[in-house]
Formats: sequence, C-alpha cells, structure tokens
Amino acid sequence: MNIIDTSSSSLIANKEEMIKNIPLFNIRPINYLLPEGIFTDVIFQSTASVKNFKNFEICNKKNIYTMGQSTKFVLSSYGVESSCPTPPGSDELISLLGKNLSGRRFLIVKGVDGLNKIKEFLDENMAFSEEIICYERIELNNYNDLKSEFEYASAVIFTSVLSAKMYFKNIHSKDNDVTLFSISKRVKSEISQMGYESKIIDYFSDSLLDDIKKANLVREIKI
Repeated sequence: MNIIDTSSSSLIANKEEMIKNIPLFNIRPINYLLPEGIFTDVIFQSTASVKNFKNFEICNKKNIYTMGQSTKFVLSSYGVESSCPTPPGSDELISLLGKNLSGRRFLIVKGVDGLNKIKEFLDENMAFSEEIICYERIELNNYNDLKSEFEYASAVIFTSVLSAKMYFKNIHSKDNDVTLFSISKRVKSEISQMGYESKIIDYFSDSLLDDIKKANLVREIKI
C-alpha cells in the first residue's frame, strides 16, 4: 500500500515506512517586527507559524494556544506547551478561548492569507489583538515530476486546504484510484466543494495506518 502525506512538515512519514511525505508547496519565511506591549495570550495557527517565529521568550507565563495537534507537537519541541482543541479548527479554538475576554491581549502568529476567523471573533468581542505574519506559502515551480509519485498511490492525506487545491489543480487524474483523507472538517469541506469526497482521520492516532487500510478496503468493497 502506497500512502502519501502532503504536509509541508510531516510528523508521521518517518514513523511509518508505508507513508511517504511529498509536500505540494514551499514555505518562505517573512521578516516581522514584534508588536510593542504585553500580551496575555498567544495563538499559533499552523506548524509553519511556529517554525518561522523567533521570539519564544514572550511565551513565558502566557496562555498559549494552537489550532491543532500538529502545531501543538511542533511547538512543544521548542519547549512551549499549549492548549489546542479536539478536533482541530477555528470554531473549536474559539470555544476553547472562552467568553471571558475582558482584559486579555491576544497575539496571533500566522502566515500570509492565513485564516482570519480567530481575529474576526476577537474583534467582534472587543478583545485586543494583533497579528504577526511570519511566512508565506509558495507554489512549486513544477508539479510534473511529482505526478509519477502519485500515480500509484493508494491513499493521499491532506493536512491543509492549499495542499488539496494544489493536488487537484496540478496532479490529480480521474484515472487515479485513490482514497482521499483529510485531517479536519475544514479540509474535508473544501475538498467536497471541489467535487471530491474524503474521509476525516485522526492524524496522531496510534492506529493511523490500520485506519487508512480499513478505509481503503471498505472503498474497494463498495466499488
């Protein structure tokens, strides 16, 4: 079974011999200025926001949040523990932030064209917030060389909306008999809007490989 993880920073490919990591976009760091003032809460919206952030000292004795388990795991490697929603997602994180926002000052760390839902929620509730943009995602110069890698894939895992968009725009063929997996409701919804179906999986499950195999077997039986 040939499984491809399209994450720009795969956390599972090295653990499972059957899972190969093939990112579908590059990450380019962006220089940023740290806003002045004291923040009570810091939110990291992606693994790339963690990897391209340089001022972890401000996280000391703060409320730290991440959008999902992947970002939480990467942030912990920098010595910073955080809270994250299960399942991952903006709506779930908003619930985690709670309704008592008075007196709190939020710093959101994200990339160019990153999700705005958290910022909009804070603005609507009159909570102080600022953003740091520390990276951008860049399309690859050439996807033709990757097509052969995906041609015989049994399953493809999408950890972001952009990776799904790049796949269907540049790689996918109707002849490919492949099972598609998403790690969140948002990614699944975007794939559905493109006219395809995907199954949500627990990216950090100890039984991830077995879950993928079972889903693939069920699909083959239905076909």
